[in-house]
Amino acid sequence: TNEHVVDKATSIKVTFEDGSTTKATLVGSDKSTDTAVIHVDVPASKLHPLTLGNSSSVQPGQNVVAIGSPFGLAETMTAGIVSATNRTITAPNGFSITGAIQTDAAINHGNSGGPLLDVATNTVIGINDQIESDSNDNAGVGFSVPINKSKSVAQTLIAGGTVKHAYLGVRIESVS
Repeated sequence: TNEHVVDKATSIKVTFEDGSTTKATLVGSDKSTDTAVIHVDVPASKLHPLTLGNSSSVQPGQNVVAIGSPFGLAETMTAGIVSATNRTITAPNGFSITGAIQTDAAINHGNSGGPLLDVATNTVIGINDQIESDSNDNAGVGFSVPINKSKSVAQTLIAGGTVKHAYLGVRIESVS
């Protein structure tokens, strides 16, 4: 899921397709990629994981669907295409998330943390993250964190590690 979805949560609850709920625990999160991993302790029969795809091969024009709970409407699926790749969006801590996938599949408040699926392969290629809109509602410009970036972060968090990012800070100012 996204880090901003679970940030400052005092408890996390997961609702399953059959309507049952269970508490989840936060395994770890990374503000710089807006990625978080949660854990639920339930029988494997309750879990139906989606296959993770390869976001490095995503191309504009690919058919995609975004899944989430916009405005509290659970199990919502919207369809569209990949509008562009290699966009840069801003993470919760102000860092840049590069390689973001832009889509015109409707992404609204409540879609965050849900999957962006490649229709051709039925694999997750991104985690729905942000919208660009003057009204704060869908304007046909949504962004997903590429799954390759989130997958790498998740593997580190699951292993108990701390995610580290290299960056170069530059400030320009006039001098005489």
